[in-house]
Amino acid sequence: MLPPARLADLLTTFDPSAAPTAPEWADLCSALDAYDQAAQFGLSTEEARNQVDIAAMIFHVRYRGAEHRPGRCVHERRAAR
Repeated sequence: MLPPARLADLLTTFDPSAAPTAPEWADLCSALDAYDQAAQFGLSTEEARNQVDIAAMIFHVRYRGAEHRPGRCVHERRAAR
């Protein structure tokens, strides 16, 4: 996991910048945590994956704009941890 200061620095690179306390970021983190827990306990991850996709799209639209960026992957949480 990234240290809090590094995460805060990373979030400021978005346009507009995002704070670690931004609701969209908190929602994405919660969805990713739910996915991790489902996977850890051997449960179906389909619903959790849908929630991650929705939260990631909301974050993307809010902080990177609505334009489509082919080849970009929003599931980069492990790299940010």
